[in-house]
Amino acid sequence: MAYQLSFFCRADEENGAAAMDRVLDALLEDGSGLYGEYIGPPRPGPVQWEGPEQEAIAAFRLATSPEGPERLFDDLLLEIHVGVRFIAETVIAADPDDEHGVWGSDLLAIITLSGERPDWALVERIWTIVESVWSAVPWDETSGFDVAQKTRRPLHEDTGRHHEPRRTGRAARKS
Repeated sequence: MAYQLSFFCRADEENGAAAMDRVLDALLEDGSGLYGEYIGPPRPGPVQWEGPEQEAIAAFRLATSPEGPERLFDDLLLEIHVGVRFIAETVIAADPDDEHGVWGSDLLAIITLSGERPDWALVERIWTIVESVWSAVPWDETSGFDVAQKTRRPLHEDTGRHHEPRRTGRAARKS
């Protein structure tokens, strides 16, 4: 099963590739090893043609360790979607009443983790970069917009979540 962490941003980027370049440049600044494979934008289907929809999306598969049996972490997928009209449905679905101020976001960054060995350090680096480069609001399907408050940083193998202590006995009955 995959886990996705999304960031609604106000970025004023020209296209997905330009936005992805900013993130990748920042990831490479500290000299840490980073392996990447360019994934997209998606290619148009047989009855479609290239257009702004393809330019709006950039995607990379990223890892901090090389392929092979000694690989420490699974890779992750980083997608960046640029343009209010391309992300509007996602924005409205996540925040239908604009309670969290994400309407008008023009960039959606999505980190997708799958596998048994997520690279939480890389997620942490991307999260920090996205917040520092753009005005970003994190969101996931489990916690919604509370993900920032419910997530311990730096991230760890336990998915970085704070778990509320389980209430038992009299204390549980009083609440």
